[in-house]
Amino acid sequence: MKENILTDRFKMVKNFDLNLLTTFEAVFIHRSGTKAADALGITPSAVSQALGRLRVHYNDALFIRDGKALAPTTVAVGIHEGLAEAYDNLIAKLQNISFDSVPTRLVVNCSPYLSMFTMNVMRKVLDEVAPDCEIIHHVSNNSLTDIEESLIFRKADIVFDIHPHISHSRVSQHIADEMPVLICRGSHPRIKGTVTREQAIAEEYIFVDSESASALSNRLNVNKMLQHERKVRYISPSLLSIISMVEVSDLLAFVAERFYEKVKNSFDVQKLEMEFDLPSQPIYMIYNKAALNNQFFATLVKKMTELFVDAHNNDSQP
Repeated sequence: MKENILTDRFKMVKNFDLNLLTTFEAVFIHRSGTKAADALGITPSAVSQALGRLRVHYNDALFIRDGKALAPTTVAVGIHEGLAEAYDNLIAKLQNISFDSVPTRLVVNCSPYLSMFTMNVMRKVLDEVAPDCEIIHHVSNNSLTDIEESLIFRKADIVFDIHPHISHSRVSQHIADEMPVLICRGSHPRIKGTVTREQAIAEEYIFVDSESASALSNRLNVNKMLQHERKVRYISPSLLSIISMVEVSDLLAFVAERFYEKVKNSFDVQKLEMEFDLPSQPIYMIYNKAALNNQFFATLVKKMTELFVDAHNNDSQP
C-alpha cells in the first residue's frame, strides 16, 4: 500500500523541481530576487527563471513589485503557510537532527545585548549535559529578515529576540521581561534624579534602531504616555554606542534596566525617576518544532527554560 502511495506521488512531482521550493522560500523571506540569490549562492537570473517556472505551475504571479520590494500574492502566502512545517521537517531530516545524537556545536542568533544574559544560561546547561559542545554566536543586527532566514534554512539552532516569530513550525517561548529605564548624563544641566512629563517632552532623545514591531510599539507607547512625539537626534543599534553618547551629551535614552545596572559604574550616567510606568519588553527563545524530535535538544530547551523561569522569579521578588 505504501509503495502504491509513493508511486502516485512520484507521478505528481516527476515534472516538478523540488529545488524551486527553496528559491520560493528565499524570495518570500527577502522580498527580493537579488537578496534571495545572494542567500542561496546563485545568480539573480536563476532566481528569475525559478520564479517563472513556479508562476506557470501555480498559474499565479506569486510576487508583485511593490516599490523596491516583491510583495507576495495571496496564493504565495498560502503556499508558504502550507509548506512551512513540511519544509522544516524535510530540512530537519536532511540534517539528521531528529536523531538522538549530541551535537558538537550549537549556533545561536541574537543581538549582542541579549547574549549577555542568555548565553550564560545555555553554557551552564551544556556544561551539565554536553560539556564538549561549543556555542557559535551569530549577531542578528536587529534584522527580522536575517532571523527568519536563519530559522527557515537552519542557520541557527536557537534565536533570542524581542519579537515573537509566529509560525506553525516554530516555538516562540517567552523567557524574560526587560524593564526600560530613562537615563541621562550625570552632569546634565537641567535634570537631576527625577524628570517631570514637561521636562521629558522638552528634551531630545537617542533611539535604539530595530526592525522589531515590539520595539517600535514601545516607542509609540512612550510617546502616548508623554502625549508628545519625542525628538530623536541619534539612532544606533548599539547599546554601548548609545550610552557613550548619553555620557557626553544632553540627550536622553531608554535602555534596559539590566544593561544599566551592569554599566552604570563605568559611565557617567544616571537613572531618572518618572511620573509614569514604562511598558516592559518581552524576550523570546525561538526554535523549530522539529528540533524537539532530538532528545538532546528537547532536554536543553527544558533545562534552559527552567533556569530562565527561576531567574525571572528571583528578579520579581521584592
